[in-house]
This record gives sequence, structure tokens and C-alpha cells, in this order.
Amino acid sequence: MTENPGLDQAAPSPDGAALIDELRLSIDSLDRQIIALLAERTHVVRTLTEFKRDEETVRSPARVEQVIAKVRGLAAEHGMPADIAEATYRTLIDELTRMQLVRLEERRAAERGDGP
Repeated sequence: MTENPGLDQAAPSPDGAALIDELRLSIDSLDRQIIALLAERTHVVRTLTEFKRDEETVRSPARVEQVIAKVRGLAAEHGMPADIAEATYRTLIDELTRMQLVRLEERRAAERGDGP
């Protein structure tokens, strides 16, 4: 029998394939929950944006670092790699910051009378 060290693992057994399908369904369910929570978070940020008057308040670098530290700690508490949580949240924050800056500019344009 010839050994191939890169292919030590056999193809999943029928039971293994069923488990994979079940776990994928769990991931799909979790994704729906995550998206619902992200949508809720986005709604809160949109509301908050209406009270911000300048780019500095939108960007809030100290608040960003506070959130990142909190998220890293929560990730560690839940057994999740903190680097994954941080990268995810930095992307989320960057995108929500862009959204807020667009809204801030829309409000400014409306106040100047040249808005949509």
C-alpha cells in the first residue's frame, strides 16, 4: 500500500456527510441571526448619525478603539480568536463610518439648499 502523507484523511463517511450538511445548516441559521443583528446595529448608527454635526464626531477614533478593545475581550470570553473579531469590526466600523459621512454631507447640502 502506498502512503500519501497529504491525503491521510479519507472522504467523509455517509454519516460524516450528513453531519457536514447539518453543521452547514447551523452556519446558515447563525448567518441569518448575525445579519439581523448587524442590520439592527446599522439602524442604531443611522439614528446616531442624525445627532453628529462634524466629521470628527463621526470618525470618533477614541470610541473606535474603545469598541475594538471591548470586542477583543468579548471574543476571548467566547473562545473566538480576538484577531478575527477585531478585523471584522474594523471593516464594519469603516463601512458604517463611510455611511455616516455620506449622510453628514447630505444634511450639510440640504442646509445649504443644494441638496436633493
